Amino acid sequence: MGAQMEIHHSRIPALDAVRGIAILMVVATHSLSATVAVTGSYNIPAPLFKLFDYGQFGVQLFFVLSGWLMFSLYTGHGDFSQGSYWARRWARIWPLWIVFVVATFVFLSNPNPEGNIWLSLAISIFFLGWLTPNLAAVPTGGLTIQQEMGHYTLFALFRKKSAAFLAGTVIVGFLSAVLARYLQQHVDPGSVFGIAITGWLRLQLFNTWPFFLLGGLGLALFRMWSKQGLTGLFPNKVKTPLLVTSALVLVGFSTYSQDTPGYFVLGYVVFGVLLALALNAIPGVGEMLCSIGRYSYFMYFFHFWVLRWIEDFYRGLDLPGDDQTSVEWNTITLVVIWIVATLISWAVGWVSWRILEKPILNAARKYIH
Repeated sequence: MGAQMEIHHSRIPALDAVRGIAILMVVATHSLSATVAVTGSYNIPAPLFKLFDYGQFGVQLFFVLSGWLMFSLYTGHGDFSQGSYWARRWARIWPLWIVFVVATFVFLSNPNPEGNIWLSLAISIFFLGWLTPNLAAVPTGGLTIQQEMGHYTLFALFRKKSAAFLAGTVIVGFLSAVLARYLQQHVDPGSVFGIAITGWLRLQLFNTWPFFLLGGLGLALFRMWSKQGLTGLFPNKVKTPLLVTSALVLVGFSTYSQDTPGYFVLGYVVFGVLLALALNAIPGVGEMLCSIGRYSYFMYFFHFWVLRWIEDFYRGLDLPGDDQTSVEWNTITLVVIWIVATLISWAVGWVSWRILEKPILNAARKYIH
């Protein structure tokens, strides 16, 4: 997704492999939801159910990768340009975003029937859907991209700040959530202030920004380890380690979807990175994984549509009810849906890259320096 923003640097296979694992995780968790929807049953082996369910943390893996890339590309350079930085971000994200936002309004029902359709469309196109509940997830899965744009905004503001300051933003973010939840109970939800508070809680940057920074921290650790060990990572012997540790503790003890503890999410993200690097070293497997990762941004949007079509097709088959509730049948259905959704999304993503995304990025090179 947003982790693949740069248009003038050659691709790094290991990073494409991480993208590949991340999108496979995301498609897996939504394939699980589609399987439950069409079979009407949760009768799936518990280990397999959990494996697919935890694929939801592929989103956090994308955030970590974005942080790694942004810090590697835009820190330590004196020629940083806000205009060029944002032009690159928009050139990569906006074209597909507009396509899927418009497709949602045209081919699906109006997501915000109580509001003006043109205003709703404009709000969605400019990544402001988080301000209203009806538009927060337009297009499907769109809240994640809105969060990523929030990360890019914060990074542009704070990229020159110290590790202590960045760790402090994590702490302030969690405190802002506590304050917002308190104020939410005491302000008019229809007022501008009330809408802003509710929108901030809906956007949840306080939960996602730490993972973006984790990618930057990982980069710093990697650089220090490769050059001089860990000596010198924290120039301030007390303040920086204390703030970084406090930030990591807050992330670790925070909760995510289904009340999953933060330390589990962190562990799953690390596992995803290690798995990607291991698979990337296997001839044939690495190339396939990198190919999937290369088109992961399109696949992220499109797999929701594919799963919707698969659900409709499956229901039209009118399969025997007894088979639909057996462990074996549900397991086969889950794996088949996941594979089919991945293959179709990848194939169309290959086409999208060649006829839409790549030409736009090539055109952008002429104007972005």
